[in-house]
Parts: sequence; C-alpha cells; structure tokens
Amino acid sequence: MEKDYVVFSQRIAGFLMLNGCKLKKVSKSKKDESMLVYFFSNNETVRGLVNSYNQKIKINGGVRYVIRTN
Repeated sequence: MEKDYVVFSQRIAGFLMLNGCKLKKVSKSKKDESMLVYFFSNNETVRGLVNSYNQKIKINGGVRYVIRTN
C-alpha cells in the first residue's frame, strides 16, 4: 500500500489542487487541532509540483501569485 504525501501548508495544498492533483483527505493535525493536514497521492507529479513551488519561493523570496503549470 502506497503511503500518502502529507502537506501541512494550506497554500501548497491549494497550489497542488490548482495544478490538477486530487486531494484524498483532510484531517485535523494531531499536534495542533486548529491546523489542517492535507493528504495527496504520493506520486512523481505531486513531488515535482512541491519541488517547483519551493524553487519559486527561493527564487522570488516568497509567492505573491501562482501560475498554473498545466
């Protein structure tokens, strides 16, 4: 059974969904119940988009807008 890709950031979860990744489940964080945890399939597309997102943050010093990649 494949483990899920777990995302703790609402912004990254939104970026993934805007770029076609299907959200599998949302639940409250075990550490802080005021926070949500987002679950996606652990595949190359999701990992690639997260890496792309993180690179944009490093290059731009923060994300002010998101450009769809598909």
